[in-house]
Amino acid sequence: MPKTFIASLGFDQSSLIRLVGEKGLSINDKIYLVTSAVSHPKTENAIKSIVDFVRAVNPGIGIEVLRLNEADLENNVAKLSIIISNSDEPIIDITGGPKGISLSLFLAACFSGVRKVYMTTETLGERVEMPTLAMPASVLTDRQREALEALPCRVTELSRKLGVSKSTASRLLKNLMKKGLVHKNEDKKIFELTLTGKILLRITKMKASSLIA
Repeated sequence: MPKTFIASLGFDQSSLIRLVGEKGLSINDKIYLVTSAVSHPKTENAIKSIVDFVRAVNPGIGIEVLRLNEADLENNVAKLSIIISNSDEPIIDITGGPKGISLSLFLAACFSGVRKVYMTTETLGERVEMPTLAMPASVLTDRQREALEALPCRVTELSRKLGVSKSTASRLLKNLMKKGLVHKNEDKKIFELTLTGKILLRITKMKASSLIA
């Protein structure tokens, strides 16, 4: 089965090269290097080192560099989650790169249902397997998606926007709250998306756009 290596990358390429060497490379494998949109000479050197290594081992391997805005967490997690979900055997390493990039990759692994990611410790240089966190199912019903898109609002507003009874809107919100996608702002008495809800909605929209395209 083809493998897909997805790694956050900063100035040091050694952990990824070691991981690739241990796992091996086949002709249909692919590598994604995830780094900051802000270029740095040391990062470019690290990318070149990885490309040279992979070309020497197996010239047919596809390598793609993803340059992401570190501050755009929601969008980054959604993009990476879709890549991971479309990979047959994702092998994820979050050792390198800016913290915003490695965190985005870790969260994307969680949303995609990947059970573990790799990380090399800074002190001893040992690779450890990190368990991921359980996230809500990435599939939303049409009604749930409509509700999330309508927020922030009060129960009465959601009822009006969705064309359902107030009791139905209330049950829908309670269900979304149980899933950790919505929370109630007690000061303003309105329901809002949690960060998890925002990311899941972004993933759903991206998947829908890719199907249309």
